[in-house]
Amino acid sequence: MKRVFLELGGKSAKIILDDAPNFAQEVAQSILVFHAGQGCAVQSRLLVPRSRYAEAVAVLRQAYAAYGDNWGKFDEPSHIMGPVISRKQMERVKGYIELGKQEGATLLAGGNLRPDKGPGWFIEPTCFVDVRNDMRIAQEEIFGPVLVVIPFEDDEDAIRIANDSEYGLSGGIATADSNAGFAWPAGSGPVRSA
Repeated sequence: MKRVFLELGGKSAKIILDDAPNFAQEVAQSILVFHAGQGCAVQSRLLVPRSRYAEAVAVLRQAYAAYGDNWGKFDEPSHIMGPVISRKQMERVKGYIELGKQEGATLLAGGNLRPDKGPGWFIEPTCFVDVRNDMRIAQEEIFGPVLVVIPFEDDEDAIRIANDSEYGLSGGIATADSNAGFAWPAGSGPVRSA
């Protein structure tokens, strides 16, 4: 027998409830840049309440603009995002970005290849809004710096969306009520990502 280490894919959800005490901060910190989104447990589906969706989109627009061009230099400690692993992966990620546009999602930020960043396979931190959970960009692991933002109506709808994935490897819930957050969604059916 040969020892092996395997990693699973993921299309995990982060749910931000409308009572989250630092709603804007939670949303802004959801931009997908660490390891250029190349982590099996990254939370690449951001679920926000429809009642605060416009606010979340405005926060994300600002967060991506503030992040700007502060990425890509391996010798700069403040640059936490570098290239994706290979040309093949860069082309795959770019293919998903084009697919997202074709599916009708709105490209809020990024989406471009960046050969000007130097040697490596650079693609901008990217965010799609107006995403439906049945779109391929919401269902399939992209394994790149691409965040999709999906509105939900209420807790039950958030649970349904979070569970509607074959690849729910991790997940998170932001709420003001930690007791409810740990118990959530008691009695609401199975939750694969918690």
